[in-house]
Amino acid sequence: MARGGSICDDDHDVSDVGSESDVGTVTDLGCDMTVSDMVHNTVHNTLFDRYVMVDWSAASSPRRGRDSIWIAQRAAATHASHDSHDPVNVPTRAAAMQLLTDLVTSAPNERVLIGVDFTCGYPHGAAEVICDGEIGSDRHRATWADVWRWMATHISDAPDNRNDRFDVAAQLNERISARVGVAPFWGYPGRERTDALPRTRPQAWAPAPSSAGDDDVGDHADQMQSAGFNVAEFRIAEQRVQARGLRPFPAWQLAYPGSVGSQMMLGMHHVERWRHEPDLKDRVRIWPFETGIGIESAHIEPGMVLVAELWPSMFDIDRSRHDVLDAAQVADVVDRLAEADANGTLDDWFAPDLTSAERTVVLSEEGWTLGVV
Repeated sequence: MARGGSICDDDHDVSDVGSESDVGTVTDLGCDMTVSDMVHNTVHNTLFDRYVMVDWSAASSPRRGRDSIWIAQRAAATHASHDSHDPVNVPTRAAAMQLLTDLVTSAPNERVLIGVDFTCGYPHGAAEVICDGEIGSDRHRATWADVWRWMATHISDAPDNRNDRFDVAAQLNERISARVGVAPFWGYPGRERTDALPRTRPQAWAPAPSSAGDDDVGDHADQMQSAGFNVAEFRIAEQRVQARGLRPFPAWQLAYPGSVGSQMMLGMHHVERWRHEPDLKDRVRIWPFETGIGIESAHIEPGMVLVAELWPSMFDIDRSRHDVLDAAQVADVVDRLAEADANGTLDDWFAPDLTSAERTVVLSEEGWTLGVV
């Protein structure tokens, strides 16, 4: 433990990733912690100077309000002004990335923590099948960084949000199926497609929990392995909360309420490009891939920006803060980050309990959700 006790945040529902439902909260799962409970009288030196939360969207046209992008920010509680701002609603992903650029470049000496509500990694082994034959001449086992570069290169996303993520997923399915006989990506909101992207969950994946018992799940897992597709449907992080009876959504699902796959693809595409922009080069780090994991990974130098996956549904959000749930979530989360940092508990969010083998997988490919300990 570092500067305080740990937050009760490993028992949460991850189904809100990329969705509008606020189904799993800290209070729902037996922890009565509130924002006011997190504030202590003693103020510590903070890890960060500014906190930003982004509620991402995979919309295919400019959109405001529900199911669109909301961004909130505030300064550390130890700052003289500890200013906070009303959530900003931007209609496109391009506009969101420009807003983040403006925010970061206007504070060249601040330590900035940016939370994003999309998953930053695929389950172990997925990088190899996604990047097969496309990771350069210096052959190595594909990692998260190869996947991010692949998404940045292969997906097109226009300034008005028009994008080809479904076409890219279909092409991936065709290539993976030709190699191992499994097409893992699924979900399409329009008419049935004629290509390799099915509207419904492939039989190769284990049946949904509501329709199958443990034996059926095991049988389908064996089928996946025998087909040569040695990749799980869920990451270690999702499996951890799934074991507690919660219902995460898989990275492979690209559409329908609660899905996360489309947000992931477009999030990786944009953040990978953004962090290499000339004005930002060498300032942005992706947690935990580029920082390691543990309390020390929260310590960055002035002027640096840390981007971390963070799910608002782990908190009991005060919905009265805004008429739109997404806006209430981002506003609530930045306040919680600032207050946890001020009272010395935020660094514990960076230190999940992992085995050595799990740590290796998390750092090389899967990533982790900030606050799931």
